Amino acid sequence: MTDLRKATGGTVGTFMALSTILGSGMMILPGTSYHELARAAWMPWAVAAVSVVPLLYCYAWLGRHHPSASGVAHYSEVAFGPSVGRASGLLAVGALLTGIPATAITGGRYVAEFSGAGYLAWLFPLVVLVGATLVAALGANVSGRLQVALILALFALVLAMTVLALGRHGVPAPGTALPGFGAFGAVLTAVYVAFTGWETVAFTFEEHRRPDLIPRIFAASYVIVVVLYGLLLFGLFASAGADDPALDQAPLLITAEAAFGALGRPITLLLVAATITANVVASVLALSRLVFGMARGGHLPRGLSRMRERDGNPVVAVFAVGTVLTLIALLQWTGLVPFAWLFILSGGIYFVLYGIGAASYGRLATGAGARAVTVLCAVTVLAVTLVAGPPMWLCWAVFAVVCLGMLALSRRPAAMLRERVR
Repeated sequence: MTDLRKATGGTVGTFMALSTILGSGMMILPGTSYHELARAAWMPWAVAAVSVVPLLYCYAWLGRHHPSASGVAHYSEVAFGPSVGRASGLLAVGALLTGIPATAITGGRYVAEFSGAGYLAWLFPLVVLVGATLVAALGANVSGRLQVALILALFALVLAMTVLALGRHGVPAPGTALPGFGAFGAVLTAVYVAFTGWETVAFTFEEHRRPDLIPRIFAASYVIVVVLYGLLLFGLFASAGADDPALDQAPLLITAEAAFGALGRPITLLLVAATITANVVASVLALSRLVFGMARGGHLPRGLSRMRERDGNPVVAVFAVGTVLTLIALLQWTGLVPFAWLFILSGGIYFVLYGIGAASYGRLATGAGARAVTVLCAVTVLAVTLVAGPPMWLCWAVFAVVCLGMLALSRRPAAMLRERVR
């Protein structure tokens, strides 16, 4: 057996998508954007939400027509050849290997601060990473049910918190004055991180019973994510002034205390724990599927594609991924891996993967509608890349270098064969 078992339904798939998308960005970006742009902060969020739609459409189309555990690596290989596919897959592995520990460590820092137990700053991420590995080893169904429970609890808490805060402090009017271009661009670039994750969801599509439901899963998860971000942002508008220094550190705590008073701190602790746990559980599962798919395709050691016979779960890839993620988290605490690098690498590469997916869609889809979507994606990717500046340019340069390296490696055996023939 070489294919993953198709056991995931539409409802569980939607919650798995939400778990993958909602992460550490949800806990900090509404606060930092409000601090920078006051009540005009809704503008970059709205621009990001609208402009990301064509990119999500591309991934929904690709997932429906080419469901594979390799996700963007498979799409780009079909569209542009094995060198680009392998480079895309390796970049995706790198993004997740840096992004998942960064999310877990961020959660640990919040949990330590809100609980007053400093040791949780290193214990929480280790427990979450090990726990997520064990859950993934039990299979996609177990992981999916856990994610459903965590996301339902998360959404209920955010909804209650925001409604109470707005009820007590009134519904604030959003700002209408346009902010400066420089400040707007910087916030927009940061906010885009909150809309990454759908490219990671694609690594689980091979296990979906009905690929035709993938566009609906994307649409439903997108609407829920936008509503959730809107609730968090307007809850902050009602709860604090834009000059509150806590906006850059613990924005969720501000709204929680405005809504629940003394209970705000423990409720914030629950919110953070649920968000981070759901995100790490979903991401570990997705990364294990990507590693399995890359190994099955011959781009990683074949042993990583071994599956458990009774349920078809790629447990070798699961435990390999969990071990490496835990080691990276431990290395960060030693200072050998700077924490900031984890976010810079993962955030930039995630957006590069969006661009690669859009380019693959443009190559594989046909018709006037497909051309229009491709043009919209190209405009979005180019604009964000220019506004983001050198860090994003570096990520595209890394992708180009890796592609050239894969191309050189693929030509070398052919050249050696020609020499032997002579």
